Amino acid sequence: MAALIGQTLAMYAVVVVVAFAVALVIRGIVLAVSWTPRRPVVADQPHAVPASYAPPPAHIAAIAAAVAAITSRARIVKIEDRARGSSWSAEGKFLHQTSHLLGRRRR
Repeated sequence: MAALIGQTLAMYAVVVVVAFAVALVIRGIVLAVSWTPRRPVVADQPHAVPASYAPPPAHIAAIAAAVAAITSRARIVKIEDRARGSSWSAEGKFLHQTSHLLGRRRR
């Protein structure tokens, strides 16, 4: 029994030493990578996206549908152009939310 406990403690010590060695190697890699000089990003590169780029509404709808299909927690309620006025929807939201106020309940 004592031999079994001794072997267990020896294996535990080896595992601890190996874990620390791996942690030190990872730390060394991170330090080595952080010391490498970084190239500045140039805006006129062919793969750079201009700041004024806006994806087409069809792409946004496709991405939203894919996310909804994968997560199944979200659902697409409405897709519309942002330039269109939102006064009707804002008024509807206001009326709906104020209908739940406790002070306005009938007695």
